[in-house]
Amino acid sequence: MMHFFRKRLTFLAVCGIILLSGMYYQAATTPVEEAVRATSDYETAGAMEKAPDVKLPGMDGDMYTVGQFSDKPLLLTFFASWCDICQKELPQLSQLYESNKDKFHVAAVNATSKEYRKEDVYSFVREAKLSMPVLLDKEGEAIEAFHVSMVPVSFLIDTNGTIQNTFYGPISADELNKELRSIPSS
Repeated sequence: MMHFFRKRLTFLAVCGIILLSGMYYQAATTPVEEAVRATSDYETAGAMEKAPDVKLPGMDGDMYTVGQFSDKPLLLTFFASWCDICQKELPQLSQLYESNKDKFHVAAVNATSKEYRKEDVYSFVREAKLSMPVLLDKEGEAIEAFHVSMVPVSFLIDTNGTIQNTFYGPISADELNKELRSIPSS
């Protein structure tokens, strides 16, 4: 009788491992483009709308508003420390920002209200050596104001405070530069 239960338990454990492995493989191999296509129907703040001028604390202790970046276009990107795509994209955006500070601003908004542990945000930012301002959306007011339902999502805002484009998923340097060139001068 005990032998029967051990066999059954072993069989169920093997099935569970196979199922979990398949789920992990599916998640790890799903192309970003499919994820972007699937999420592009989410309703976020749209192009040609006035960007909400939310006020958020930065990790540096300063308070920030979207409007204070109005001297140059602003790429406002929402992220979470647990998001794999964000972990890859933000260091690249930081490097792009460092080499193009004269052309545009980048501000990263952490979806702090959606984090598992707040300490993870600080660890991620420190390890990634992000040079742009990192804002903390502790209560979710920026997420709500911009209608953000997934990360990463980025908003390209012109000098008049108008959202020119929304990017779901990662944004490449070429794509961003192309969009920056298309923004009308104020």
